[in-house]
Amino acid sequence: MQFSESYLGQLRALVGNRRLLAVGARILIEDDMGRFLIIKRTDSGHWGLPGGSMELGESLMDVVFREAMEEANASLERVTPFGLSSDPNIEQHTYPNGDQLQNISLLAHAYLANSSYSPDGGEASEIRFVRYEEIDRESFVATEYPTFSHWQSFKDTGTFQVV
Repeated sequence: MQFSESYLGQLRALVGNRRLLAVGARILIEDDMGRFLIIKRTDSGHWGLPGGSMELGESLMDVVFREAMEEANASLERVTPFGLSSDPNIEQHTYPNGDQLQNISLLAHAYLANSSYSPDGGEASEIRFVRYEEIDRESFVATEYPTFSHWQSFKDTGTFQVV
């Protein structure tokens, strides 16, 4: 789907660059070696996580599966929602074109179910699997980086993270 056809794209056509609330999901996709799938974004050149905004008629879990497939051709298994991130100090983002968002994101963890993953060429130009400690925070999307610590807190406590 082209951005202009999406719900958020249609809102953008009406309101321009002003800050919008966007409900969506962000996914930590783990392989069997404990590494996480990260994508290189075509809009900013930063690394980040698969994820995006909800479309009309979707559930948050629909977003998890759709975004993983759209951005990385990744099929998921053993999906676990582990948090909800809405802190305006973290979740505000301005895209290179000036569009502003404040995200409300379901945080989900999943395991990769296929071996034929690949970047979509539209939103993601590269994909790699990395260990958390290998991630360069400076080259990672700022709103997405805290997702790793929220996952660790969930694993340590078993408590759904609301941040």
